Amino acid sequence: MLIGHQIQWGFLKKITASGQAPHALLFSGQNNLGKKKVALEFIKLLNCQNKQGDELCGQCFSCVNFENQRHPDLLVINPNSKEIKIDQIRDLQKFLSYSNQMAEIKAVIIDEAHSLNQEAQSCLLKCLEEPSFGAMIILITSQPEELFATIRSRCEEIKFYPLAKEVIKEGLFAQQNNLRLAEIIDLADGRPGLAISFLADNKLIENRLADFKMADHLLKSGLTERMILIKDYYLALSKNSQDDEEISIDNSEVFQAINQFLENLLIFLRNLLKKCLATGQSSEILTKLIQNLRQTEDLKFLLINSNINKRLLLENLVINL
Repeated sequence: MLIGHQIQWGFLKKITASGQAPHALLFSGQNNLGKKKVALEFIKLLNCQNKQGDELCGQCFSCVNFENQRHPDLLVINPNSKEIKIDQIRDLQKFLSYSNQMAEIKAVIIDEAHSLNQEAQSCLLKCLEEPSFGAMIILITSQPEELFATIRSRCEEIKFYPLAKEVIKEGLFAQQNNLRLAEIIDLADGRPGLAISFLADNKLIENRLADFKMADHLLKSGLTERMILIKDYYLALSKNSQDDEEISIDNSEVFQAINQFLENLLIFLRNLLKKCLATGQSSEILTKLIQNLRQTEDLKFLLINSNINKRLLLENLVINL
């Protein structure tokens, strides 16, 4: 079931009815909005064997196997070690060269498409310049600006936005008896995919609340205390009390934790900015919050797209808060 995004879904329904689906689409917007879910529903609609008008049945072989991502005419590409590499796009080329096995329109979903490295983007561009008949490529990204302009120009872009709390609540009606539902919807920050993840794993909720508490503490502390707090935070991640903890860190776990902390800090700062605007805070406070938001976004970009030292990144963050 789709939650929200009815304007985008209505547009995709019109594409289906026209019988002239584009060979490439770009779904852009924040993480956890449901872009991949919409992509799968669209592919199901294009290929449903028992659809009634613009409504898919959800029960035929095509619907079931596209939904569980086991259909022979579906390829889903995800980042491998933080990036999508050229070998993965060469696999895509092979997939497109084969005849459709069962579907009218075979589909490729490239999730986190901004993770395509330059070689992979160049290879993908050739696929887009010479589209395959009976095939569609859907790129999903929260950072469309990281894609080559030539790639974006060859895709029809559909933008997705955070949803109102009421829309998410309506979509999660089956969970209405969950005592934490209101809290979960509030913490999801307009992203239904995140709300669903919270419902499935309470630990994710506690981690977000802990990050919010940490963010609040950092903003209210002086520089010396902030440096101590962030050092303790980093040592806890590394599980090493020595000064050379960088050597023994599981970089993957630390990367994921810091990336999530920066994401949660961004949400905390945005919510704080909204409150400050609503209560008429001074321009100095608003300017500082906007600076903090931009700096956090820049550091998150560096974390994802470079090999920056993670401890130095966190120290840089708290120095400028």
